[in-house]
Amino acid sequence: MNKWGLIFLLFCLTVFLKEAKSQNISNEGTDFWAVFPSHDPSLDLITRLPALANITIYVTAKSASFVTVRCGSAAPISKPIPANTAVPFVVNRSQAYIDQTEANADAPYNNRGIHIEVRNGFPKVAVYAHIFAGFRSAASLILPVESLGQKYMSMNYTQTLGGNNLLTLVATEDNTRLLINDNGNVKEVDFKKAGEIFEYMAVSGRDLTGVTVEVDPSSPDNCTKRFAAFSGSTSVSIGCVERPDLSRDPLFQQLYPTVSWGKEYGVAPFIDRRYIARILAEENNTVVKINGVVIATLGKGQFYTTEEKIEGIFVSASKRVSVAQYSLTQKCSGIDGFLKHGDPEMVLLNPIEFNIKAVTMFSSTAEAIAERYINVIIKTKARNTFRINGALVQNGWKSFPSNPDYSYQQLPITEISSNLSAAEGFNAIAYGFGDAESYAYSAGTNLAANNYLLINNTITNIDAPNACIDQPSDFKIILPYIAQRISWQLNNEAAIPGSLTYKEVITTSGEVAYQYSLNQDRKFTELRTERIKVIAEAPNANNCLAGDIEYNFEFEVYPIPSVDFSLDALSCPDAELPFTDRSNSNIADKPINKWLWHFGDGETSTEQNPVHLYKQSGEYTVTLFAGLDDGCMNEIVKKITILPKINAGFQVAAQGCVNTDLLLTDQSSVASGTIVKWTWDFGDGKTPVVRTSKIPFGYQYTQSGTYTITLVAETANSCVSLATQQEVIIYDLSNSDFLLPEVCAEDDLAIFINKSGNQQGNTAGLTFTWDFGDPASGAANTSTQVNGAHKYGMAGQYIVTLTVRNTSGCSTILKKNFTVNGSQITASFDILSPTTTCGNKVVMVKNNSSVNSGVITKIAWYMDVVNRPNEVIIDEEPEPGEAYEYLYPNFTTPFPKVVTVRLVAYSGTKCSEIIEKQITLQPSPILVFDNMPDVCLNAGKLTVVQAKETLGVPGQSSLSGPGMDTDGKFDPMLAGLGAHTLTFNFTTADGCTDTVRQTITVNPIPILTIDSEIYVLAGGKRKIVASATGDGLTFKWSPSIGLDRDDVLNPTVTGEEDMVYTLTVSTAQGCNIVKLIKLNVLEGLKPANAFSPNGDGANDTWLIEYVDTYPDVTVQIFTRQGVRIFYSKGYAEPFDGNFKNEALPVGTYYYIINPNNKKKSITGSLTILR
Repeated sequence: MNKWGLIFLLFCLTVFLKEAKSQNISNEGTDFWAVFPSHDPSLDLITRLPALANITIYVTAKSASFVTVRCGSAAPISKPIPANTAVPFVVNRSQAYIDQTEANADAPYNNRGIHIEVRNGFPKVAVYAHIFAGFRSAASLILPVESLGQKYMSMNYTQTLGGNNLLTLVATEDNTRLLINDNGNVKEVDFKKAGEIFEYMAVSGRDLTGVTVEVDPSSPDNCTKRFAAFSGSTSVSIGCVERPDLSRDPLFQQLYPTVSWGKEYGVAPFIDRRYIARILAEENNTVVKINGVVIATLGKGQFYTTEEKIEGIFVSASKRVSVAQYSLTQKCSGIDGFLKHGDPEMVLLNPIEFNIKAVTMFSSTAEAIAERYINVIIKTKARNTFRINGALVQNGWKSFPSNPDYSYQQLPITEISSNLSAAEGFNAIAYGFGDAESYAYSAGTNLAANNYLLINNTITNIDAPNACIDQPSDFKIILPYIAQRISWQLNNEAAIPGSLTYKEVITTSGEVAYQYSLNQDRKFTELRTERIKVIAEAPNANNCLAGDIEYNFEFEVYPIPSVDFSLDALSCPDAELPFTDRSNSNIADKPINKWLWHFGDGETSTEQNPVHLYKQSGEYTVTLFAGLDDGCMNEIVKKITILPKINAGFQVAAQGCVNTDLLLTDQSSVASGTIVKWTWDFGDGKTPVVRTSKIPFGYQYTQSGTYTITLVAETANSCVSLATQQEVIIYDLSNSDFLLPEVCAEDDLAIFINKSGNQQGNTAGLTFTWDFGDPASGAANTSTQVNGAHKYGMAGQYIVTLTVRNTSGCSTILKKNFTVNGSQITASFDILSPTTTCGNKVVMVKNNSSVNSGVITKIAWYMDVVNRPNEVIIDEEPEPGEAYEYLYPNFTTPFPKVVTVRLVAYSGTKCSEIIEKQITLQPSPILVFDNMPDVCLNAGKLTVVQAKETLGVPGQSSLSGPGMDTDGKFDPMLAGLGAHTLTFNFTTADGCTDTVRQTITVNPIPILTIDSEIYVLAGGKRKIVASATGDGLTFKWSPSIGLDRDDVLNPTVTGEEDMVYTLTVSTAQGCNIVKLIKLNVLEGLKPANAFSPNGDGANDTWLIEYVDTYPDVTVQIFTRQGVRIFYSKGYAEPFDGNFKNEALPVGTYYYIINPNNKKKSITGSLTILR
């Protein structure tokens, strides 16, 4: 072995295979037993008969295998098992099913067990069972015989009406005696033959969780006996408030022996659904935590059931526990508590410590399963290595909040068979949901056992479940007792006596076991399955009877991996170089999963595809060791050359100022080669500057602060240096500004007002230097005062400079052009308006002033300097030719009025000139137009008195607008409703005019509809029919004699004497309308003496005029024989010539009309004509 081989060996002992001492028991095997327990069938929707379920065994394998399934007297079913494919075996129901009437029998039922065997010499397989029919579905992982144990505890669920908990047992060996301990009640069950079945069922729907079943310690060969146990329910509802119409499903899971229980479990939620978890304790004083919080201390066989949950939880316990996860009844299974497809299901979870790194599993679509998923739990650091069917799963992972070292994933799947793999171990369950259907089971697991075989590779000193071809191997067996004698037999060779020297080891379950070794340095030259038999004499102790116990093991001979990797043989220093593993395990279903890289510079890595950075140039030897968990490994060595190192560097001042060049000088170097590119990042968020020259250059920061400048240099062969950095502090500049004065050559001083300030807005810490641009003035040309002051000797253009420096040494320089104006001013203006104008007209004047040098800096207008000498209009920035408007105030005397306009033009404080001109103003009228009150539409023509001229000047006036007639009056009818604007105009004798406006509103009058005459019979009453529209109407009748009310539109009038009424209707705005209504009082009714009810629309009913004025009138009609054929109180529905819906014959009839108001009744005859 070379020196790197020695390094690798030491590495392997500590890191490379942490599982080196673990057992080689998993859910894969060559010999399995399953059962078909009782269930409650659902009804077929068509036949309404029970839909009897069947059981299908699904077999998968990582490598092609061959399997036979047997049950009862049915013909065996043998099939090849292609790699990574789920192959179904439909079991004969009549041979396997256990009816509920067969539960709790006196003895087991013979040959009911389902036996699954791999043909000799073929690889191991994984087995799953699925029970389904109608609206029933349940599935379980099936464990190989080698993983079975001697003690189990039942896991069930609180039973609902209509079902029963059950515990189903199958013997895997002849003459197996079991004890069922149900709360202290012990039942003995003797199995004469392997494959016999016994079903223990609870009575009265009792929960069997915690019931213990174990091999009778007093039975012969008790230490070698193993059996399989299954638990569940014939059917159950979970989660909803119990009622008869809830859907239900059976529960069915193979139990793990208690030695395969664990102390840590991750529980990932069923996707989009709520779930319940149950935790079962093996021993007393088991402290249970969920998400790190103690929730219970359990005794042996006791359990804790969680409330309904939607998030993942992490379960930990002080002693071994079993954990089950339950889906809920469909009606309430959704996260929101409402319906979501699925039904009750129980899945037994595997503890974190019993994980797998690769498994091929199946996901059934029967019975009516529409959604299928896989939940995966793995260490967070390894989750990005997890693959499904070769594809990495890198998104969607969630960490357990209480244990972020572990993460879980919920994956929807569409394939029947799926291959799961990862660089580190994981736990997984498969589950599916349909309409009132579900299943769930463990995808696969490693399991604890109290005896197992290890192969020791004497080259690497690694213990593993398998041997490596052409490499020497020794053998180790782990036993739960101290053997009195031991022998070893490899294949069919002669037995070899073994040494009784042992080593105590701690098993995965934390128990003490004993390790015996056979040192053979045996080399295997063929890739095949080997067999070894170990016979050990057990002592009469630990509940085991003394005697020889035979152990048979199979192990595989694996090929040596082909190790290779790719790299760039010529690489850059200080760069992260990728090393890509291209190794092959040479085993189809077992990819390389352990790596050790030695980069030749003292650094190593255990990643598959590491990235490494060499800090120095030169040639290095890279060695890769690659191997498997099983211990087979190989190595390869390659060379890499690292090009000369680039040393980036630069020089820069430690401090600088905003908006000021910061000088950068490159100092980078390389031993050989040429630097061709410099990438500068100035740390201010801007795009880095790329330069192709090392010539010094400047850079400006726009904001103050501390910045990190980063330089990366690059050579012509594209190698880049490590980044080099320096910090610089950039200080703010001061805010510089000053005001320019307006001066002329005769002014004493030009005062420059300093407006500069620091970041706080004051001058603290600032110094100032003024340069007035007048060097002829000598020393007076500069000043350090805050405000500058200078006497300029002559007119002209100057440049004034202010330099401001702050305490950080940052300076700002501000220059402004400054003009000293001349003193020879020509004041001038034009009057653009007529020189004689009306007093209410705007007067416009234009400035034409000028100066011999510079500009006019200010003008002052005095528009009436004689009468208003203090009224002045100042323009501080006058423009030549600029016009100004002015409106003189109204005046009464004198008529006319002459005003003097004065203009004063300035070029500095002491330099000014005056000019005056006169304007004659004619008097203008002063008008008022007072508010006009609203008027009604029917108000008639109005004289407008609100408009007038107030000065009394002679002239003519006029009114115009909507509603104004030729007589100068306002007519509301002519104007119409709404608001109208009237215009008042006045013109003086001199032609000066003025106009004012005012609004008047015309309001609507009520609209009244009523007859001018109404008729009432003497003593009769009638409601006056009338209608009116308008805003906020009120009513008044006069006189009120004979009326029930005089303030409503429709009073009731009583016929006493003829009368003329006046009705006044008023709006809310006070607009009225008045109407006269004449009341005519009649002396009696006028009944018609005949009518013709023949349906022609004329005279079809008997008319009695004015009868409506007698509201209490009764009308009766009789035949000649005195039979009354019509009666009415009031006459709202006139007589139509029918009696009892039959037409009366033509003829004469008699009537009596009683007014019922102290008037006499009216009688007469009536003829019906047809």
